Amino acid sequence: MGQRSGDPLVGSAAAVLEDTSLDDATAIGASKTDPESFALIFDRHALYVHGYLARRLGPQVADDILADTFLAAFQARGRYDVTRSDARPWLIGIATRLVSSHRRSELRRYRLLQAAASDSTEPSGSDDRVEALVTAEALRAPLAGALAGLSVGD
Repeated sequence: MGQRSGDPLVGSAAAVLEDTSLDDATAIGASKTDPESFALIFDRHALYVHGYLARRLGPQVADDILADTFLAAFQARGRYDVTRSDARPWLIGIATRLVSSHRRSELRRYRLLQAAASDSTEPSGSDDRVEALVTAEALRAPLAGALAGLSVGD
């Protein structure tokens, strides 16, 4: 593949992206001086990392955590061990830490919801609305407590 006029990639970045025989360590090493070279790492591993994340967090949250994973990897590329030719374990390690962080944040949120539910006052308004609010309020604390009590695997 030749370089076309108007291509956003220039110089060695285009060469790195076009050369599929390069291992991940070489691409990451090249990205230290030519950041566009890191796109090869995303192209090679994003689908796998997204699948990993989707199995743990669901597809919608996986999209956000995938972006955070590659942003963190890009920012840490200077510390990558270039003796390791495959970046997938490194990326999965970053993703795993972000999954843990996401779950801790989610747990804090559920605990706050549970605490807020137990501190709330009775609603006012029409009889039907009051009944619906009271029912919802009665279920909020047990639901938040149950969600907070789930194991990491669940």
